[in-house]
Amino acid sequence: MRMQSVRWSENIAAISLFIAVMAGSSFAGTYDDGKTAGSSSAQSALSHFGNQDKSNQNISQPMTSPTNLMQTVDGSQSFQANLTAPASAKFLEVFIQPAGTGDLQKVMISQDLNTDGVIDYVYNLPRPVSGVCGNGYIACDPATWNNCQYFKWTAGPDGKIADAAASITDLGGCYCINSSCGSNLVWSNSSVILQDLGGGIVNAIHNGNTAFTITNVSYDLTTIDYFGRVTGNTTTATASVASLASSPTVSTLTGYYSNWPALTSARDNSAIAQSTDPNSLYYLISNSGAATQASGKSSSCTVMRNSSVQTTTRTINNSGSGQACTDHLIFIQVHKVSDSEYQLQYINTCPAGLSCPYQNCNDNPGGNGWHVIKDVVLSPPDPNKLEKMMQANLSLSNIQGPGCSSGSGSVDGIINGFDSPVQTSAACPASGAQFPTFDWSYYFQIKEDQYVEGVDDQCATLENDSTCRLQSETVDGVQTFSNFNSTGLTPLPTCRNFTGQVGTNTICRNWWQKNRTYVCGNQAYDFSAIGTRFGTVVTSTTDNTASLDFQDKMLTAGGWAVSNDSITLPGRDPSSTCEQACKTRVPKTDTQVTVSGDVTAMRNPATSYDYFYRVCDQNNNCPLGTGEEIVEDCQCINEFAEAATIIQTLRVAGKDTICSTGSKKPL
Repeated sequence: MRMQSVRWSENIAAISLFIAVMAGSSFAGTYDDGKTAGSSSAQSALSHFGNQDKSNQNISQPMTSPTNLMQTVDGSQSFQANLTAPASAKFLEVFIQPAGTGDLQKVMISQDLNTDGVIDYVYNLPRPVSGVCGNGYIACDPATWNNCQYFKWTAGPDGKIADAAASITDLGGCYCINSSCGSNLVWSNSSVILQDLGGGIVNAIHNGNTAFTITNVSYDLTTIDYFGRVTGNTTTATASVASLASSPTVSTLTGYYSNWPALTSARDNSAIAQSTDPNSLYYLISNSGAATQASGKSSSCTVMRNSSVQTTTRTINNSGSGQACTDHLIFIQVHKVSDSEYQLQYINTCPAGLSCPYQNCNDNPGGNGWHVIKDVVLSPPDPNKLEKMMQANLSLSNIQGPGCSSGSGSVDGIINGFDSPVQTSAACPASGAQFPTFDWSYYFQIKEDQYVEGVDDQCATLENDSTCRLQSETVDGVQTFSNFNSTGLTPLPTCRNFTGQVGTNTICRNWWQKNRTYVCGNQAYDFSAIGTRFGTVVTSTTDNTASLDFQDKMLTAGGWAVSNDSITLPGRDPSSTCEQACKTRVPKTDTQVTVSGDVTAMRNPATSYDYFYRVCDQNNNCPLGTGEEIVEDCQCINEFAEAATIIQTLRVAGKDTICSTGSKKPL
């Protein structure tokens, strides 16, 4: 919170407390003579709060110190009214120094690790900064976007900030700041750059200690300062303020850091609860005149990429029958020719197996004895999809014939491995070559992941509305538009991983999400009708001593209507034409020395005075200070001549008394 806001809050609180202490004093009763009661109450209040010293002693100090108590005007009651919470001194400072190349040639991070108000750790980045990210930075060759390295903010258990090498996919909200992307970007956007750097650093510190909160942030052109406190050490006012009795505990508040959806839920629940409470701040603001009467409206929207991975399954299968020649055994395998071609094969052997292939059958296809049952050619892979073969199965069934026992066999190139023979259960033990028949079938299954993307533009209506203006925009965390003007900052392309059933798709885009705020219509109030009515009332008002007569002009459904009205005035006491004041003086010792000697030696008479003008009290008495004497008692003092003489003396004293230019000049 900015200190101005704190001061505003204290002023409002002071007014509220003033009303409270007045209500608790002896002046709250009913008086027959309202004028006397009002004058008496005002005089008592002025005696308690009527000047700077008394306001400081009786309002400011009790509100900012737990040891000074607030008192009612009559002093009969006192209570603690401390509105401030203890906070540390500056715990983090980030200083930047741009180079002529637009890069940050120096980034210095100073930390107060134990919140005792003393900076005890300083980290200077060992490299220039060419780009800023929400959680790190990018270092490239100065003035270029070449040979870039990526770094992410980290903090150890002791809270000391550091940076670690990272990949671009580990960073978010990145944008370029050096001269390769534009001119004068740092100086034009130093506040944005400082906040992004500082925000990433604070986030890294928070990862180590979620109980540490920010109480204030201030920055200038080259430096951002963070003030904070440890929430575990806070004290709250819930014990004395009933309306805050349901405030979340410290553990609940710190838990929001790692469970941010709970914070959103708590916010929504609080808004719902307060929307029906006429005394709540939410209700008062949402139903205020500013909220209900303004013709302009601020609207927020998003443009985002809807990205997903869709997984489909593709199958290739076929079946048939055939006949083999074998001396004894049959082996089968799936032979991989290439990623898109596979052969389904069998081989006949002697009883010893693969050590004596194609015996007694006198066939040796391809020189290796393997027969091709079927050649399977797959369609080329889609470059936009990730493919993975899940099954490549060959089955032989109903292997039978004279001299053979029936059997079957199955092999899967994925499970058993391609070019890995598997023996079938059929055997032909009869002497010499046998010719069994068989049924064959194959089944290939391929899964495909396809990245699918669409753009959900919720800003189209506002963007196409001629009455709407773009007020602000952030693109992937980068502030590209602020206060109806472009910042000149552009987010760098970022990559995201989308994982399906086959694998991970790494997709890179120039942007992923845009958050925008538009202002539509005219936000300004139309005071023309009020001005017309006010002007009519003021110009037509006549004071007739006992009454105040005036004309009133009001805008109705049928147009302007004029009426003559009158207000009865109460009797008025005679009043003076000026405020009663007095002039006092107090002797002073003047020790000034000039080139001519001591002032007292040159002055005649030697005694000098300080003069004061004071407002007289209700009883027309002059309030004298210590050592003061009255020069002019309470009256309508007119010291214009004396004031003009003093001013003229000072003015003439500054003139060139010897006419060094050679020309006379008027006084």
